[in-house]
Amino acid sequence: MTFLSPLVPVALPFLLSLLTVLALGNRVIAWLADRKAAQPVSGDAPKTHLIKHGTPTMGGLLIIAAVVVSVAGMMGALGSILLTHQRMKLLAVLGTFVFAGMIGLADDLGKARKKQNKAGLSEGMKLTLQIVVAIGFAAALALTAPSEPRYAVSAITIAGRSLDLGIAYYILGVLFISGFGNAVNFTDGLDGLASGTTLIVSLSLAAVVLLTGGTGQLEMVLFYGAIAGGCAGFLWFNAYPARVFMGDTGSLALGMGISAAALAAKQEILLLIVGAVYLAEIGSMLLQRYVFKYRRIRHGLEYAQANRVFRRAPLHHHFEELGVKETQVVARFWIAALVAAAVGLLLAPLLLPEAARGIGR
Repeated sequence: MTFLSPLVPVALPFLLSLLTVLALGNRVIAWLADRKAAQPVSGDAPKTHLIKHGTPTMGGLLIIAAVVVSVAGMMGALGSILLTHQRMKLLAVLGTFVFAGMIGLADDLGKARKKQNKAGLSEGMKLTLQIVVAIGFAAALALTAPSEPRYAVSAITIAGRSLDLGIAYYILGVLFISGFGNAVNFTDGLDGLASGTTLIVSLSLAAVVLLTGGTGQLEMVLFYGAIAGGCAGFLWFNAYPARVFMGDTGSLALGMGISAAALAAKQEILLLIVGAVYLAEIGSMLLQRYVFKYRRIRHGLEYAQANRVFRRAPLHHHFEELGVKETQVVARFWIAALVAAAVGLLLAPLLLPEAARGIGR
């Protein structure tokens, strides 16, 4: 076995996805611009974001196309290696990724057509559709359980001990997927923030599988590599000043896709660690919203408006309001994502069924 061979399952889909985005990027961006597919600047964003008005959105279509091409190509090349339950899980994850992107696309189209940031799908409708897609994935995951040779699909591992949650695992899994979909959606508020963070997260999750010798999760390494390559290619166009935004099309696809993959690869707890930036973003949004509601009821609207938890939410906007430049906020959040990834790598032996005996082989 050569030195490079263990890296092939992540390197090849990464490169294929990256090259697909780079090859299609300019044409897709021009096509979106011609059709005036621009998302209006949110009223919740700082005033400095007004210069972004008119930037094409729905660039997540590039990431979706690249991941589908990459995964399909790798499945064709490795069809004889992947077992039946591995192919089923990979297709279930890919389906979740694509359908989540279609939900985001419907939302983005509504905003672009009516030129209003809140003119897309209602929060209730969007969440309902996310839950439906997540339930579909949970059902598909349950179907692979009888074929899984080493561990209970419905079990989680903490400190080397596994706990089978049974049906509760799938219920929590639905919340997990829809929650991360929204978390990445909130993270996508600055040029390059969501794409760069997801690049780090996906490579970290792939690295853990490779380091732990988890050949039984080869299919998830392929998916993580494709996601990472798509995000790297998209970052070429999305870095400040962005030529295109991924929109909900991309953020929902990435959030729900990568969380579905984490469930399939038994990396649920690990994603909560390496995805700390996502959790900070959605946590700041929820804290801001519900503390505001509480203070409005308890003390009145004027008091609630004058005493917000953050100057603006999600968290990245808070730092902008403090005077930190957008590029600095993005770079520092990337550093935070790298720190979270390092912590995840250190704790992996305690969180994965086979990690304790796999690392160092």
